[in-house]
Amino acid sequence: MVKIDRRWKQVVRENSQSPLFICLGEKHEVHLFETYFKYQLREDARTNDVYLIHYQDFTDPLTYGESLLAEWAEAFKSWPQGTAAWPGVDFTVTTGTDAGRPVAALAELCRLYPHLAEQHIFVQIAPTVVSDFDALRNWISDWGRAVKKGGISKLKLVLTDHHKHQTYKKAADAVRFRIETDLTAMMQHAAEFTNPKKGDPEADYQQQILIASNQLSKGNYNLAVAALEKAVRIARRQKLPEAEVTARLMLAQCLAAEGKTAPAHSEYQLAITAAGEKNLVAAQIHMNYGSFLLSQSEQAKAKTYFSKAVDIAEQIGNDFIAMECTRLLGQLSEGILTGDAEAIRYYERCLEIAREMEPEKRRQSSMPYVAGILLKKYGEKSAAGKILDEEMRTLFGENWIDLTKKPKQMK
Repeated sequence: MVKIDRRWKQVVRENSQSPLFICLGEKHEVHLFETYFKYQLREDARTNDVYLIHYQDFTDPLTYGESLLAEWAEAFKSWPQGTAAWPGVDFTVTTGTDAGRPVAALAELCRLYPHLAEQHIFVQIAPTVVSDFDALRNWISDWGRAVKKGGISKLKLVLTDHHKHQTYKKAADAVRFRIETDLTAMMQHAAEFTNPKKGDPEADYQQQILIASNQLSKGNYNLAVAALEKAVRIARRQKLPEAEVTARLMLAQCLAAEGKTAPAHSEYQLAITAAGEKNLVAAQIHMNYGSFLLSQSEQAKAKTYFSKAVDIAEQIGNDFIAMECTRLLGQLSEGILTGDAEAIRYYERCLEIAREMEPEKRRQSSMPYVAGILLKKYGEKSAAGKILDEEMRTLFGENWIDLTKKPKQMK
């Protein structure tokens, strides 16, 4: 937090006229920055600046600013210095967004309380749902224009973004800065703080997994492999089969990424042995290995392991794994020479499994995708096709066909 605080203040100081700041980093890094922002809201935070955080969904560029105002007005009621009423602002939308509305309200607040004009006001927006990213980008641009027009140099809009896949890449007048953390060092310090007793096997294992994850994110496969091999030894020594499976699975994926397929196969087999039978871990590792075999174009072997995953999943009552592996078996059974009969049997079995699911779980499953495949094979105008279409309309609504996007392949 101290390092982030120092970096943040330096960036603001060096870019005092910018209305927009975008923190870039890996997912865990921008989360740390957001945690820093939240800390500034605490009573014991050592800051004279004003920090505001807004998580409201972005659904309409004409009312998003109004949603900020509503939240701030509520918070204003408990502000000790708030002797006047929350400032009302006459504002007319002229640009297609209402971004100028909260800017005008904060400008009026600074007029009512002059000491605020001497402080920075940082407004971080982090909508959990964005219905239209182009509209949000326009809203952000209008905010910047409103701030400049009003001459409120101390008012800053703050966003976070992934440093590679930048959502706000085209945002004008933005200062972009990177938050970088050494996750290995941070987790090591945390482990030492929370587990002061030396030689705690569980803490040592978790530390090796964290080190491996961090090194993998940097592309340092050799260092990741070394950490994972150590994690495997710890898990075996402590007789923790699930921990061993996790470490071996990561090790197999790491080796595969380096093109070392033979050792990767060995690690998968050792993980399957460690997992045992008739448990969730066993079903998951069979599914994972089937996906790996599929990536290596070993379709016949992949079918064997997907079938085993289905058997285990059905025995333990995990309908999600059973359905997904059955769907994959259907896809692997399609071909010019084999025809559709075998694939259709697998797809129909998928729907049988889905029908037994709880409604919420069914909505999250690949049932619409599988039904879309079957509808094409039956023919939309066939009796079977009409019955299936009617069932899907009942379960998912009239526009169920829009949900038939291909599920992501498990890696």
